[in-house]
Amino acid sequence: MTMDVLAGCAPFVRLVLRRDRLRLALWHGIAVLLAVGIAASIGATYPTEAARAGYAEQINSSPAELFMIGRIDADTVPGLAAWRVQGFIVLLLGIASASTVVRHTRAAEEDGYREFMGSAVVGRLTPLTGSAIVAVGANLVTGAAIAVGCTALGFPPAGSSWMGAQLFAAGAFMTGVAAVTAMLAATSRGATGLAVVVMAACYVVRGTADAARLPGLAWASPYGWLSSVEPYAADDGRPLLPALALTAGLLAAAARLAVRDVGAGLLPGRSGRPRARRGLHGPVSLALRLELGTSAAWSLALLAFGALVATLADSTARQLRDSGALSGLADGPDPALGFIALVVYVFAQVATVFGIQAVLRLRGEETSGRAENVLTAPVSRIRWAAGSVVTALAGTAVNQLAFGLGLGLGYAAMTGDPGGLLLMVAATLVELPAIWVLTAIAVLLHGWAPRVAAPVSYTVLGVLLLLELLVELGHLDGEVLRISPYTQVPQLLTGTPELAPVLVVTALAAALTVGGALGLQRRDLTRT
Repeated sequence: MTMDVLAGCAPFVRLVLRRDRLRLALWHGIAVLLAVGIAASIGATYPTEAARAGYAEQINSSPAELFMIGRIDADTVPGLAAWRVQGFIVLLLGIASASTVVRHTRAAEEDGYREFMGSAVVGRLTPLTGSAIVAVGANLVTGAAIAVGCTALGFPPAGSSWMGAQLFAAGAFMTGVAAVTAMLAATSRGATGLAVVVMAACYVVRGTADAARLPGLAWASPYGWLSSVEPYAADDGRPLLPALALTAGLLAAAARLAVRDVGAGLLPGRSGRPRARRGLHGPVSLALRLELGTSAAWSLALLAFGALVATLADSTARQLRDSGALSGLADGPDPALGFIALVVYVFAQVATVFGIQAVLRLRGEETSGRAENVLTAPVSRIRWAAGSVVTALAGTAVNQLAFGLGLGLGYAAMTGDPGGLLLMVAATLVELPAIWVLTAIAVLLHGWAPRVAAPVSYTVLGVLLLLELLVELGHLDGEVLRISPYTQVPQLLTGTPELAPVLVVTALAAALTVGGALGLQRRDLTRT
């Protein structure tokens, strides 16, 4: 019986690896490069024992820093490196793991290819098991690569191994969470949303425990357990055991929940209105409505993050100014404003992910056959595609506005100057033309080469982020960033306003979008 429900598991794993080879390489490759790259820069940033001890003391006395990342367990170079990378890499691996599981379980059922696989010898638990094997395996390889990379930097092998195991366990935990939510939710968006909510809740509990210095509360979150490993300090592997046991329990629970019908979720779906409102008539309104929840989540997260960044800007700028290697990030007459400008610049690239995702929805609509249903009505291809493009452009604008409001409100509270609100909003909105260029590249690729639109779009964005990191760490000359549209728009917080670059970059985005529309008109729609 066990063999029947897992029939075809090995071929399915090979299929997932084949389909996701670029996606997995991008997500997990960036995690390894960021972790090892940041670890390599710590020694130059804090070259003396006194500098490292002072920095660790300052971080461990800041509730905001403790909430965002956690405490520094050892004021050595490896200890600072483990602290610096763990927050971001944990979240990155969590999102990557959830995406892999949902994509090959719930999303496969929505797209219809799960039914085609059902005509072959594929067991009931094969999709769930196969996707979990790939996600857990990718996290295992990532953790091992980070451990090897840190050991090659001269860090203690034992601590490097425990840090790799800590990050692996964090990714494996989110694999289990996503496996359960994929069985509960009726849609892939709902499954991903539930998984992200669980991840955020666990992260907030861990952050609250560290900020409020409540070690007992930390045990209410798996991330709290994993922070107790303390690589390069205690090197205690015992907290990994309950985390791995919880992961195994979640995967077992997901297998029990897989008794549901294909295409159905265990949580009841919400019934819609029998008739649509007048404002929902048309493909543009439909696309806006489908992305409303995602856009709201992005906006609220950026609003809160902006307020937090502005509140911490002054203390963080002082840390950077005293760090030596990164002191240039806080130069200028107002170091806090310089730091905020850096965050605005970097997070414009992060906010681009929403625009790319909104455009790539077209590919999912096309392969699932839902686009055919829309196009049977008096709707042209351009009107159909315009829905996702308008959603991407408008959504990124709303997200940037929310980020600017958060920065402005936090900066006004910190300085007592309400005039900074408009400046912060303008500084975030002026980044939109650069964001739209990357979004338009996704439109162009979908129009001419839809099969590679997702991997190439995210690869372009990932390369630009990697170049930024390498330039900041001093490994590349700054001239290489001239290829990035983000460097072409003016930085209002530290520079002078210039209209011409904004118009040029906007025109480039418009040209790429038109090129994508021409390609979409010329090619056949495909379900493969």
